[in-house]
Amino acid sequence: MNNYISLGTMSGTSMDGIDLSIINSDGENNTSIVDNFFFEYSSDFKLELINIRKEVLQKNDLISKKPIINDLSRKITLLHVEAINKILKKNPLTKLDLIGYHGHTLIHKPEQAFTFQLGNPELMAQLLKTKVIFNFRDNDIKNKGQGAPLVTLYHGQILKHLNLINNGVIINIGGIANGSYFENSIIHSNDIGPGNCLLDQWIRINSKDLEFDREGKISEKGEVNSLMQEDFLNHYSYHDKKKSLDITDFNIAQFRGLKLEDGAATLVSVTANLIADFIKNIKEKKNKIILAGGGRKNKTLIKFLSKILNVNVEPIDQYKFAGDFIESQAFAYLAIRSFEKKFLSLPTTTGVIKPVTGGIVYSN
Repeated sequence: MNNYISLGTMSGTSMDGIDLSIINSDGENNTSIVDNFFFEYSSDFKLELINIRKEVLQKNDLISKKPIINDLSRKITLLHVEAINKILKKNPLTKLDLIGYHGHTLIHKPEQAFTFQLGNPELMAQLLKTKVIFNFRDNDIKNKGQGAPLVTLYHGQILKHLNLINNGVIINIGGIANGSYFENSIIHSNDIGPGNCLLDQWIRINSKDLEFDREGKISEKGEVNSLMQEDFLNHYSYHDKKKSLDITDFNIAQFRGLKLEDGAATLVSVTANLIADFIKNIKEKKNKIILAGGGRKNKTLIKFLSKILNVNVEPIDQYKFAGDFIESQAFAYLAIRSFEKKFLSLPTTTGVIKPVTGGIVYSN
């Protein structure tokens, strides 16, 4: 098997910046981490991303807003190139074979058979003189999949590495929460519901200058509004939903009128209950719950989740993995699999009709 030095990027729904990871891997079981790096967006650029997400709510908007979208694709690519040059400067002896460029998801509507990520892979390949893999989700959607969750196979490698195939679950809490686990030795995954997306939105709207609930300190001071929580949970269960979700699938309108702290506590509790429901419904009982993504730092969420499940809930960092960079590592890993024409998704991960590969290679 060939080993590759691959760099993966992730610009997620928090819109705070770019996570980058360099790995050395065969795209199967042998993976070592070379380095991880975070590149922060300016507040002006972050505002541009927030605004375009509000304006692109359906497929037609991609056409009507095309000039703005093309401009943003160019801008975000140049920022990725700057970030990649910075991590390479930190690692002067590292020569990249591949770049897994996820881009920035602008709209994800698999039920309408489309997904769109901002980014210009041709420009990146030209500027960095390296093969760039882009469009990771398209082929999955063409084959009746949801195009997400896509990081599952990498989660599977982590569970194997930790000898937790039988009793481990990885819950990634980004804007959307998703979970990965093995059942009958086959990897499964599903998006679960809102992770940080509603909470971040709530904090931005209801506080003067805060962007998110750092370490759960705001939600810790609040009281959960049981009626509002129950109403949300009654109308939404991951069982009724598709394999993948978009942050536009939810809104915080129904929580209006609550104090900042009470709204935050209620939203954290909603997320904890949805994750707990997901874990309880796995047929093979799991007792090692491992959290990745930004939500793993929310101590109120961990407290709520531990209480509901009555098991130990641990951040992935306790297993010597960098919890902020699992997704960027995953796209470095998937870039290798894509280049080698190995499958990226399965019927049990995205609902695709058969195991499929994905991604398009752009060369200088």
